[in-house]
Parts: sequence; C-alpha cells; structure tokens
Amino acid sequence: MVLRVLDSTLREGELFRLYPSDVRVRVASRLADSGLKRVELTVDYPPRTSFGDVVPVVKALRDRGVEVVMHGRACEEDIEAIRRYKADGCALYIAVSKLHREYKLHGVSEDEVIERLCTAVRVARDSGFGYIRATLEDSSRIYLEDGEEGLPRIANSIQRLKESGATIVSLPDTSGLLTPRLARDFFARASAFSPLPLAAHFHNDYGLATANTIEAALEGAEEVHATLLGIGDRNGIADTYELVATLEDIHGVRTGLNRSSLRELYEYFSRVTGIEIPWRHPLSREARTVRAGVHQSMTVKRKEGYIPSRKLENDFGEPLYAISPYVSHNLVQTIITPHTGTIDKEKTRRIAESLATVTRDGATPPSLDAVQEIIRNETGVMIPRQELARYFGGERVYILLKLHPQFPAQRLVKEAMEWEGVEGVDEVYGEADMVIRAHITYGKGSVVSLLRQKFPDALQDLKVLVTD
Repeated sequence: MVLRVLDSTLREGELFRLYPSDVRVRVASRLADSGLKRVELTVDYPPRTSFGDVVPVVKALRDRGVEVVMHGRACEEDIEAIRRYKADGCALYIAVSKLHREYKLHGVSEDEVIERLCTAVRVARDSGFGYIRATLEDSSRIYLEDGEEGLPRIANSIQRLKESGATIVSLPDTSGLLTPRLARDFFARASAFSPLPLAAHFHNDYGLATANTIEAALEGAEEVHATLLGIGDRNGIADTYELVATLEDIHGVRTGLNRSSLRELYEYFSRVTGIEIPWRHPLSREARTVRAGVHQSMTVKRKEGYIPSRKLENDFGEPLYAISPYVSHNLVQTIITPHTGTIDKEKTRRIAESLATVTRDGATPPSLDAVQEIIRNETGVMIPRQELARYFGGERVYILLKLHPQFPAQRLVKEAMEWEGVEGVDEVYGEADMVIRAHITYGKGSVVSLLRQKFPDALQDLKVLVTD
C-alpha cells in the first residue's frame, strides 16, 4: 500500500505567504513533476481572491494527472464555489472542540456542529465529488481534555459522517498540542474504531508536526498533510521532505513521490518565492557540510559515516567541508594528492594549520583564491578553483547587472530562476538594474558563464561581488 501525501503548499502554505499567479502555476507544475498525486487548493473568497486566480493552477495540476482537492468551510456557499472548478474533491471543515465552539461558533453544541458538517457532506455527495474529506477541526483537544470519554464521541461523529457520504475524515492537531507519544496513541485508538480512512494534519507550534505526522502514518493514517518547508499558519505544519524522506529511507513506507527530486523541488521553490531554506533544514547547504576535523577525516574515506547513505544517494551526492580551526589534514591530503602525488605529511599539516589560523576567533573563512595561495605556497601547485569548490562549495556572490534599456527584464528573470545555483533575483534601481544572488562553482555551467552565454546582447555591464 502507498501512503497518500496531500500537499497543501498552495493552500495552508499561502497562509504564510501569498504568491503571484505565475509562481503558483510554476510551483504546481513542479509539485506534479515530483510525483505528488493529491494537491489541495483554497476556494476563492471574492474580492480578496478570485476565481480567475485559481483556475490556471487547477488546470496545471489536472493536466498532469493530479487530483485537485478544494478546501472550504462546511457550508453550501463554499461547496457551490468549489463546484465551479470541477475539482476532483472537496475538503470541508468545522471546529468541534468546546473552546472553538464557544468562542468561534458562538456557543453551538457539539451535536449541532456535527450535523452542520454532515449536511455539507451530503450536499458534496449529491454534487458528485469522488473525494469528500470531513475535517473535525481541533479534534486533538477533545482527546487531550476529555481522554477516554472523548473518543466515543469522535467515533460517533465519524460514523455519522460516513453515513452522510464522507470518504475520509481528518483529525487535525490544530494548535500543535500533541507530542509524538500522544499522536501515536491518538491515531492508534482512532484507527481502531474509525469506519473511514483517517487523515493527519499536525501543526508545528512546538516543532513536532513532522514527528507527529510520521507517528500517525505508522499507526494507520492513510493520508498525511504536508507543505514545502512546512510553511503554513503560524509556524506551519509537517515538512514534505522531512516526512517523505524519513518514512521512505528509515521506515520503508512508500509514498509514491520521486524521492530524488525533492532537493531540486525545494531549491526551485525557494528561488521563485524568496523563502530561504533554513540552515537547520535537512536540505540546506549546512546539512551537507562536515565541520569537525575528525568527522572530515572519516568522511573522506567513508561518507556515510556521518551523512546517511540515502541522503547521499538522493539529495547531495557529495558532502561539503567547512574551513575552520578544526579542518582536517587528511582532507587537505585528499584534495592535493591528485595534483601533487604523495607529499610529506608535515606539509599537509602546515597547510591545514594555515587554513585554521585564518579562521580563528570567528574570522570569515578564506576565499577559494586564498585557499589556492596557501596550498601553492607549500606545494608550488595551483589547484583550480573549480576543484576546490567541489569540497568547499563555491562562493556566494551578488551579480550586479546593467541591462540595455530595450531588453525585457522579465525574460532574464524567468530563465535565471531555473538555473542551479541561483538563490534569488531582484530588480533594483540605480547603478544596476538587477541583482542575482547565487552560489558559483566556476564551472562551465556557473551562473556568470550562463549569463554571458545566453544574454550577451542584453548586458551592458556585469559585476560580481563575493560575500564574506
């Protein structure tokens, strides 16, 4: 059985940041290319959002065989709006906890909110939707506050929803109150009594959303909700990469996604939205960078000693190494031996000590030019910057462009956003017209060489500023 991952980057994720229409379409296409088969969107709420904003995204997904689920309130008004898109499914929600019923729904009873949801589900069923998700918003609070007494009420609600036509029920942890142990217990119990498949939607208020979602999946949830970078309301929900990679690599759970496409998907999403991949994320540059000298010494011999083999296989290929006071002389030996042959160990130690000295007291790591010079002083050999970039990751740069006035800047922006190494593109005013943030590795396919190759007639001037 394949666990169904529902991606909500273009629904839950837009509570974190709204994207321009063309970005939505491009992200939707990339989600489909990664193997996602079910993607959730928000129904339009005029005049804040419009039908015309959402239609191109629906088309991009459906053209690629993705099941489109539209998310809305448990009311006929939203179901009518969903019908207009000819979506494959609808997701209808209403709050069920006492706190939410009193302060959001003006004091209605639990029985009344379930009946409202059942009524909406019946309308959706009669509208012909094949996928109808009924969401019992804040249901984890019932489990936490009422314990054993709350579970039969949840079970009764699910049975009523099944009879009304729901095909799946979501039991969200709306305020991020559960821990992995509680999430495991909640979904194990719910799965045992539920006559319908369950969906898991965990919020990240204590940083546990992904871990909780994994536990729910292992205890029987048939659909799990996630977004790229875990973005969403407040600090989001489960992170797609963390969820999929952990389930597939460690637990052997199939998700149907193209595991090796996720790094490229994340880097693309970061480029086109401007949302940076945080340093602590498993796909960040920092995640593949080995810092401790003894770790570097081991990694040049067996990379999987410190980086999981499935990550090397699917995400990075090769680790990067930090130049720090702890840099390994064995790493230095590995880098220079192909160019110099075996040399005296004292020389490699002196090179390592020179590199370490440069970075003492928190100083900025040396540039690749400086590394070349330190090695050349000891060995007489100039190692190409491209070779050094394989180990140290190139250099972060700002590329300042002055364009000919007649050239359409958006053409360059759109293409540059697709290039590996580009982190972002900003149009500016003043001495430059555009600034590209990128990592360059000095090979033929670097950002600078691509700019000169593909846009020679557009560039009046190009300057490269290397950052600290």
